[in-house]
Amino acid sequence: MFFPGVRRRALHVPHAVVPFALASFAILVTLLAWAAFAHSQAGFNGTSPPLPDIASIGSVAYTIPGKDFDDLVVRPADASVAPQVIATFANSGSTGYHIHGAASPLGDRIAVVSLDPFATRASGRLSLVEVNDRAVVAIEGNFDYFTRIAWSPDGARVAAVRYLDSPSGKTQSVVEVDVETGMIRPVAEFADALDVVPVGYSFDSSRLFVVVVDQKGSNLYMERAGKSQLVAELSPGRTRDWSLSPDGSRLAFVDILAGGSRTFVGRTLVVATGAVTTLPAEKDQVGSSWLPGSPIPAFGGPGGAWQLSQPDAQNAYLIPGAWSPDANYLVATVYADGSERDGRAATSLELVARETAEAQSTRTVLSELSGAAFLGWVHNLN
Repeated sequence: MFFPGVRRRALHVPHAVVPFALASFAILVTLLAWAAFAHSQAGFNGTSPPLPDIASIGSVAYTIPGKDFDDLVVRPADASVAPQVIATFANSGSTGYHIHGAASPLGDRIAVVSLDPFATRASGRLSLVEVNDRAVVAIEGNFDYFTRIAWSPDGARVAAVRYLDSPSGKTQSVVEVDVETGMIRPVAEFADALDVVPVGYSFDSSRLFVVVVDQKGSNLYMERAGKSQLVAELSPGRTRDWSLSPDGSRLAFVDILAGGSRTFVGRTLVVATGAVTTLPAEKDQVGSSWLPGSPIPAFGGPGGAWQLSQPDAQNAYLIPGAWSPDANYLVATVYADGSERDGRAATSLELVARETAEAQSTRTVLSELSGAAFLGWVHNLN
């Protein structure tokens, strides 16, 4: 098994992305609006999800793509032990379709989407991998290979998308999977949409948020107890790179614009009010993330908040994945636009240690293979 070596290079990770006064004001407005919104929802029981053991969630889960099989790898951020393969899946590598997925907020399981050789995108497989005992549980039925995975904060449910045969055209069904039983419950259907994306749950796990991109633009829906309703408009056009804040109160996304000096613009929706704000930038913003404890998202791309201070090539930039729960590490995909391989921009999946008063930030290459994917932060292996 090949694991790329370690390189150490500089990355500028700012200690704050907005002035303190702006951040404080945003926190106050968001908390007041979200409290009113949550209180207005019938049946809100005020319960909180089980808190993850932050001290034990210190490992990165990612994939190493191969010709016929992909490996799911777990590596401690501090490199205290070597990376370990905890599961292997067949892929459709000949078409470039490798495994992807997302780790549970509790760090104990990983939902993996795979595609068998020569299968169509509507025949994707969903599996749940136990991190510590490495057991793999296959969920019955087919899923959209391109589905986004959303975990409830309590780790009890996972949402994904299936295709349905419909006389009226393409219909996408959002379903919830009970992690313990494997039972599947359809929760919402959308016809003739370009994208149907489960983006996350409310903090108490009672409400599922879904972005739908269709001819009407990009809109956020909320599903609760089998009923879905329109919450807010994100944009009259297409959007991408959606990221729900950990408390479920705000949604960061990238608006795709036609014409002008910028094509990709980072914006934030306050779920309770429907208000959309824009973070200023002079260049395109791509990808979004939430630094733990921050009320403001940070975007990647040439105009993003996270910038390479010593890039290997001109115009290099990064797209953030997710911060570790203790906010000491960030996993990101680095694009080196100035260096192409086989006609494509060279990329690498990297682990970034945040700059502190005692040490500068460092970058560790996890993989430089095309198709490598970051799955999330998980428990350290026993």
